[in-house]
Amino acid sequence: MLAVAAALIWLTGLAHSILGERYILIRLLRREDSLPKVLGSTAFTAGTLRFAWHLTTVAWWALAYLVFLLVGGLVLPARGQG
Repeated sequence: MLAVAAALIWLTGLAHSILGERYILIRLLRREDSLPKVLGSTAFTAGTLRFAWHLTTVAWWALAYLVFLLVGGLVLPARGQG
C-alpha cells in the first residue's frame, strides 16, 4: 500500500507541475497588467510565482521519496516515548 501511495504522491506532483503551468501560470502571466511590480518589474513577479509553484512540486516528490523509503524499511516511523 505504501508503494502505491508513493507512486500516487509522485504523480500528484507531476500533475501539479504540468497542469498548473498549462492552465494557471501561463494564463496568469499572460496578463502583465494584473501582476504587481515586485522589485520594480513584473518579470521578477512572474519568476517568483513560477519558482514557488514548481518548488511545491519538488515538495510533493520529496514526500513521495520519504514514503518510498518507508516501503523498503530504510526509514522507521518514530515511536512515542512512554
